[in-house]
Amino acid sequence: MMRRRTMLAALLVLPVAAACEKESPTMTPQSDKDLDAKLADLRGSGGSAPLRSLTSFEWDTVYCYYEGATADEVNGDVGTTVIRPGSRLMVTGALAVFTKGGEVVKAVVIPELTFTPGKQPAGNAVVVEKGSTLTAPA
Repeated sequence: MMRRRTMLAALLVLPVAAACEKESPTMTPQSDKDLDAKLADLRGSGGSAPLRSLTSFEWDTVYCYYEGATADEVNGDVGTTVIRPGSRLMVTGALAVFTKGGEVVKAVVIPELTFTPGKQPAGNAVVVEKGSTLTAPA
């Protein structure tokens, strides 16, 4: 009888524990070698290009943050858990979170990037100037 109760308790607790784990997954920011190479080419040439033309994946919005940004700031802006709640962003460089239709597509660490933190102008309006500064053309 005791064994049955233990098994029943385990069957009730496991799904709840699994659901709790799935509630707040975090993204693992990664580097994008292709994007990094294109940015390096722009830095070398002093050229500019729309950010969309430098990425190899579809997105409609990008949010950018510097090291030290809070989880509340990043997760609140993006609308989902990107970094662990209660923590701060710990990356060398910047974090760009790309979304499409409100869903995170990719979280990318980009070295040597200057921008105004948070949501950037609409996708096609974001330009990388001289390979290191995100701007919205006037």
